[in-house]
Amino acid sequence: LPTGPGPNEAGSGRARLIAAVEGSLRRLGVEHIDLFQLHAFDARTPVIEVLATLDDLVRAGKIRYVGASNFAGWQLMKSLAAAEECGYPRYVAHQVYYSLVGRD
Repeated sequence: LPTGPGPNEAGSGRARLIAAVEGSLRRLGVEHIDLFQLHAFDARTPVIEVLATLDDLVRAGKIRYVGASNFAGWQLMKSLAAAEECGYPRYVAHQVYYSLVGRD
């Protein structure tokens, strides 16, 4: 889900996640985000990098909880298993793609 043409304007890499959170905090004028959702699984970024970055943001008090949307079942389970193994925050919300047209 790119937001621009630059190399750090797509994906769930560390630099992009930190910039996204800090930008949201600034625009919203708040000290923390209650639920930060990842809206797509990023196959180009290692799951551990994503989870470690989210852990850093939780520990810094910038986000309270993390969630996911549009992850396939195996992608969510891979992330949950890695979070459990490394002691990182688990996704507490999952916005599942489901409609009359798309029931997968």
